[in-house]
Amino acid sequence: MSQIITKLDDLFQARREEIEEWLHKKRTKKPPFFYSSVDLRHSGVRIAPVDTNLFPAGFNNLSPAARDRSINLMHDRLEAMKPVPKKILIIPENHTRNLAYIENLFVLSGLISETGREVRIGSLTATEPLSLQSMNENTVMEFPLIRTNNRISTSDGFEPDLIILNNDCTAGAPEILIGIKQPIEPSYHMGWYTRRKSEHFRAYTQITREFAEKFNFDPWLISAGFHRCGVVNFHERVGIECVALGVEKVLHTMRQKYEEYGVTEKPYVFVKADSGTYGMGIMTVGSSDELLELNKKTRNKMNTIKEGTQNTEVIIQEGIPTIDVVEGAPAEAMVYLVDGVPVGGAYRINSERDANSNLNAAGMRFVGMCDESECAESAREKIKIPGCNFNVFGLVSTLAALAAANEVYDSLDIGFSI
Repeated sequence: MSQIITKLDDLFQARREEIEEWLHKKRTKKPPFFYSSVDLRHSGVRIAPVDTNLFPAGFNNLSPAARDRSINLMHDRLEAMKPVPKKILIIPENHTRNLAYIENLFVLSGLISETGREVRIGSLTATEPLSLQSMNENTVMEFPLIRTNNRISTSDGFEPDLIILNNDCTAGAPEILIGIKQPIEPSYHMGWYTRRKSEHFRAYTQITREFAEKFNFDPWLISAGFHRCGVVNFHERVGIECVALGVEKVLHTMRQKYEEYGVTEKPYVFVKADSGTYGMGIMTVGSSDELLELNKKTRNKMNTIKEGTQNTEVIIQEGIPTIDVVEGAPAEAMVYLVDGVPVGGAYRINSERDANSNLNAAGMRFVGMCDESECAESAREKIKIPGCNFNVFGLVSTLAALAAANEVYDSLDIGFSI
């Protein structure tokens, strides 16, 4: 039995109304994003977010009940906007030949359509309409974008009231979107060309301290410590000493906490690009010596992230080994949220990796996470539930979503549509 799951579940059951009221007040003060997803690592002693995605893919992995919850929350969010949008444009990633990602677009557009909106998918790169087939052989139409003065439309004349961005803007703000009058959720200003993981986890550290103080437990149990290094060039070996020093700082703190909680495993850290996703620019390190002895292949891997962007800043984050196993493989939970409220999730599993590794790598696949009643009753889905507690997963993920809102309000001073 997981110590941290038991601890947080007992807390949630005993003080549920108080916790929900505290979270509601935080959401009201700084409204969260239209959608997000949170990657969790669970070691038994602790459970913590290791990434919070503001332009999430993978909605195709959600169970039927989770999709229903998404529709309801999307509807309420859209109805709260002034003016209320009726025509919505989704702008996806540029690499839409990925069949699983196309399935995500099919499902996401369907969810928004179910709220009573007219939906189109527009492309930042297409020059003619594209008919794309998903992994489940569903058809997704993608249209070129046209800008007229300060508004955009699709090549078939669809002019949206609202744009839902599903592109993380690693390479920069899309020129066609800069300065347009239609609202965009989330804003391209939240893309990886400006956003930093270290800023997010700084905001998360603050909110977990507040939560843990209110409900009387150690915030380390639901967070992963970190250290940031800037001005790094792995190819030229510039700044490696700074990263090595950061590794030792984080490991030193971990050793102290491991001794406090009787953890006998050897501590380790993840060194990650401070911006960007897709599991690029990340490695596992057990000592500073490993940093100083990096071979050329590893340095080249760390030097470049998505869309050829150079990795010049890194975050050193406490490694949390996963005890979750699904279908015999190491697994980590991914929780999806709409308007800051958890709706469901999935597991990322990777039989080619071990419990300490980054699972967002070659060999990964996804297994849906569903409700107990749904799994028992639905012959169509036939999803077996891994041993999880969605109340706990949802609670920790909600704190991460609140931190993301704080992160952007505090650092970018961006207004929201509500």
